[in-house]
Amino acid sequence: MSENRDYRLAAERGDGPLLPSERLWGFWEFTYANAALAIATWAFLIGGAVGLFVGPKEGIAAIVIGNIIGVVITALATCVATGRYGVEQFVFLRSMFGANGSRLVYVLAVVFLTLGWLAVLGLMFGHSIDGLQTLMAGGEVSAAPATGGKVIVAACGAILLTWFIVAKGPTSIKFFNMIVAPALVVLMVVMMALILSKHSFSELMAMGPLDPPFDNKTVNFIIAIEVNIAAGMSWWPYLGNLARLTKSERVATWPNLIGIFGAAVLGEIVGLLAAVALGNSDPTIWMAQIGGILVGIVALAFVAFANITSMANILYTSLIGLRQVGTAGVRAIGWELLCFLFCIVPLLLVIFTPGVYDGFFKFLVWTSALNSALAGIGIADYFVLRRQRLDLRALHAPTTDSAYGFWRGFNPIGLFSLAVGFSVYVSVFNPLSLAHAPAFLYLTASIPSCLAAGLCHLGLTRAFARRLGWGAYPARPGGRSVSPATSR
Repeated sequence: MSENRDYRLAAERGDGPLLPSERLWGFWEFTYANAALAIATWAFLIGGAVGLFVGPKEGIAAIVIGNIIGVVITALATCVATGRYGVEQFVFLRSMFGANGSRLVYVLAVVFLTLGWLAVLGLMFGHSIDGLQTLMAGGEVSAAPATGGKVIVAACGAILLTWFIVAKGPTSIKFFNMIVAPALVVLMVVMMALILSKHSFSELMAMGPLDPPFDNKTVNFIIAIEVNIAAGMSWWPYLGNLARLTKSERVATWPNLIGIFGAAVLGEIVGLLAAVALGNSDPTIWMAQIGGILVGIVALAFVAFANITSMANILYTSLIGLRQVGTAGVRAIGWELLCFLFCIVPLLLVIFTPGVYDGFFKFLVWTSALNSALAGIGIADYFVLRRQRLDLRALHAPTTDSAYGFWRGFNPIGLFSLAVGFSVYVSVFNPLSLAHAPAFLYLTASIPSCLAAGLCHLGLTRAFARRLGWGAYPARPGGRSVSPATSR
């Protein structure tokens, strides 16, 4: 009994594949987890950012189009395989990048990005708490809260609370998600109703953007779509390790369209309408202006702690990835201590570089330059080249003994394709200057990046990898594999 419990605990923390009977989440539980991840202050800020480029009519279209593209591509690239095999996401990546290559991808896609996201979300929590305190003291939140001592202290508290939740494991996260997510959906509906009570739908649809950067409306609209594709793609490092806790491949896939897509779209539309109606994209301001002091206090309190659910989910998924790509010394560190050590850098970022909060929009779009290329490679490798078949023993074997060893643990083809996809993105669209190539108006930047990386990986693998004996790619349909039901 004790041995079974220890194995399951180790598997939940990424040390082995989870069988369906050992997984925690059904359809609605995974939906709640996704919704809790998606609904945070960032959803309102993304909606407000969209309002800078386009008005509500075009903005709602951009939010729906961009998110559905980003979420579907990301779910296909990560959730289908991890949901079927119960394997940790960065272990899964060994089949396309090699063991050492997956470590490099982890550093690029998780360490840099997740550390930044934890700091940004913590500061968002601090801003919400600062606005909440102002309202409770009878003041008026009329300007964006300064990034001062109170915000930083609250942000540090948010990171430490996240550490405490994640240290308890996925069961604790599941409990937190199932309480917070439904309450947040209700809150969003209430906020939407309050906005419509002050402005009719036709009035809102007739409003224009707050600060469009270009005179060309088409350019502004495509940028708004790209922002939302980036929002959908930003879940790439995290969804796979959440999906492995689901009870089936189907459960791992479809809740993304309700939780991630539906919840994010609802939150962004609320943020968009509030921003254009009140002339400010900061939710700590418009929540109080729309609903008054009482509603503003309740709304800011819920939204503040929504950031905690998002932080807990991304920290958990990052940590189980770290245990797989790290050395034996990293895996020997206790789970609670490893959680805390991972939080040190976000704490330092909050304390010494709180200005990272102001770069939220550009930070978000930059993530898509990497994530879109990773998604393209993942879809090409798993669905086309491997025909959805993996050898779990090879995934968990030492590099020297693994069919997925490639060249010294690196797959040069996968890494080169990643560089190609990233290069295509930045050549089509520059997130810093918003400069763009003519193709951007027709294709966005994420889609060409995804296609370029995927096609490059597909072509070079077929041309060279099989000839060199890299990666155990099947030469015919139904190639060598191990059934997920028998590959414990």
